[in-house]
Amino acid sequence: MNSNVKVKELSVEELKSLINDAVDNRLEERFGDPDVGLEVKPSVIDSIRKSRRSKTTIQAVEVAKRLGLKW
Repeated sequence: MNSNVKVKELSVEELKSLINDAVDNRLEERFGDPDVGLEVKPSVIDSIRKSRRSKTTIQAVEVAKRLGLKW
């Protein structure tokens, strides 16, 4: 988007996009990604791969129950 464009010249969609981009940029600046630079252990990768191959699933209600959460 041209930096010389005035807000009053933007469509509603362009303004929404501009605001969304500004908020995203500010949140990234403020909080960043705390996991940047960290490595994932091979055992974790293997566990994820195994889980994804599994056909067994647990309903969210059951997970909540096991964790003692009110669903």
